[in-house]
Amino acid sequence: MCEVRVHPVTRRLARNFDGLFPGHNLLNDPHVVVTLALQTQHRQSAMSTEMLTERQDFFKRLVERMQAFKSYLDGKGKWCDFIDPSTGAPFHTDSATTLMECDERYRSIGFEILELGCCRALCNERFGQCLVMTSAFVQGSEEDVADGLRLLEPTEASPTAAATAAADDMQDASAMSA
Repeated sequence: MCEVRVHPVTRRLARNFDGLFPGHNLLNDPHVVVTLALQTQHRQSAMSTEMLTERQDFFKRLVERMQAFKSYLDGKGKWCDFIDPSTGAPFHTDSATTLMECDERYRSIGFEILELGCCRALCNERFGQCLVMTSAFVQGSEEDVADGLRLLEPTEASPTAAATAAADDMQDASAMSA
């Protein structure tokens, strides 16, 4: 199960993320932040071997889906970069600034950060502490990213499989009309 949300970048929000993408100004042109949260079986605040294994698997899924989303936006001529969930660094931009999953800046886009004494945990209303997430920053409007959001929400299939299935559907439709 996943949750995808799109947040327009306001002046205040842009200031929160200043320096994350050197050479790219989030205040110029409209930008949005797209968050992708995947529900996990294990609470991410309870360290266990199972939780760590699940976490690594879900990080791979997040990166795979975000790569497909970025490729889609590249094809439309839109700038996009996303946060590597394992390091907090921008995936395609060389930056000294990071955005770890428990960063206070995530509060400004609807996540909650729990102080647990020994550590911090990210949570949201829908999944509680059973989630891993990442975010993409896109130069464009909510309308510009709307069609690409389906790549972030595949049903049991990977984004590549979803894209292949969509292409097959289009070929089938053109074969029927011929």
